[in-house]
Amino acid sequence: MALNKASDQFLLDAYSGQNGFLTGQYLVRHPREPDEKFRRRQEVAVYPNFVRKIVDTYLGFLWRRTPVREVSDLYAGFSENADGRQRDIDHVMMHFQRLAMLLGTVYVLVDRRPGPVRTRADESLPYLSLRLPEQLVDYQLNDSGQFLRAVFQEQTPAGEHQFRIFTTDGWIVARDDQGVQTIDAGRYDFGKVPVVALHSNMPLNPTDIRSQGWAFDMAQLNWDLFNLRSELRELFRAQTFAILALPISDPGERERLKDMTVSTENAMTYDPAHGGQPAFIAPPDDPVRLYMDQIEATIQDIYRVANLEFVGGVQQSGVALSFHFQEANAELMTMADLCERAEKEIAWLVHAWLGQEFNGNIAYPRDFNLNDLSRALAQTMDAVSLNISPQFDMAIKKRLARQILAEDIAPSEMEAILRDIEAQGDQYGDRIQREGQ
Repeated sequence: MALNKASDQFLLDAYSGQNGFLTGQYLVRHPREPDEKFRRRQEVAVYPNFVRKIVDTYLGFLWRRTPVREVSDLYAGFSENADGRQRDIDHVMMHFQRLAMLLGTVYVLVDRRPGPVRTRADESLPYLSLRLPEQLVDYQLNDSGQFLRAVFQEQTPAGEHQFRIFTTDGWIVARDDQGVQTIDAGRYDFGKVPVVALHSNMPLNPTDIRSQGWAFDMAQLNWDLFNLRSELRELFRAQTFAILALPISDPGERERLKDMTVSTENAMTYDPAHGGQPAFIAPPDDPVRLYMDQIEATIQDIYRVANLEFVGGVQQSGVALSFHFQEANAELMTMADLCERAEKEIAWLVHAWLGQEFNGNIAYPRDFNLNDLSRALAQTMDAVSLNISPQFDMAIKKRLARQILAEDIAPSEMEAILRDIEAQGDQYGDRIQREGQ
């Protein structure tokens, strides 16, 4: 079976280190490599998993601070059990975003259990489930790139295949992708397919339903590193022990010594008077050095495509470090923005399932560079201490409040703080105005 480095399974394996990376099946065989030698190389291969390390590092920054949600009681209740298995919305969205970073896009179904509701609490129980890109077998889009129809292939607990079909007015579970052999069906009246695409990168075309995985290039480089490490290991195995050269002129002596084993645990004698002193022939170290240099270069490439050049061992200037920090921060901002958009669509659908309208606000953190924030804060505090004018101080205080609190409080609270700043800044003017009345 040919290796498909663009498949969902390969990209998932690049993160987990399982399947072909664990068994060695993702190694590339040399044209003249014998079966037994390749099998041994597969057995001792070790996968250096940079993909998981870097993806988890980025994900940790993305979810270091939870999103700010100013939402209805309905959505707050949904958020506590977002997937119907008692996992909250932060846990579920972080899990979905990890998969999106690997696969580019995942599809979130905002579904609702069929059948009559038994309690009032059941009325607010839409739930989220996930579908991978390879499960989307058919779809239809409108001019703006929104789903008009989406068909997902699924596997039943019995191992049989079935298809879940969503349209703008209902869903069908069937044994075929056209919905002819129907197993179950249901309707809704909100005029939209309840499927949300969660991207990790902006699609090349705004109407595309899938983007390339954020970790795609990283996975390819990590696969290259996997092969390089294996080949270096094989080179070590073939060249670690130098060859013993022992001059022998007697054919009988040569026959007796053909199975000789020499190591640090035994000894060999020779006649110094008649020559024949044994000597070791060691292979050149150039191939090993070449491989080690290439391995180091590949590791640097992995960090480079992840915008983590500052992690490497090369000393960089302050300007270069600042640039790389900004690049990494821009990547985080894009992923945060895309996840925020997806959750807002989810919130709309959660309310739509119950015939309500979503009027709340969901804001994901946008600034992940604490060094830049510290510098901005210091500059702002210095500006406040200049006492240029009351109006200037008021503007600076507003800017400072937005920088520090904008992502950690609801918009209504921020508006109240800004009103307080305005009231404090104009207290003398207010008093003069009141006394003049």
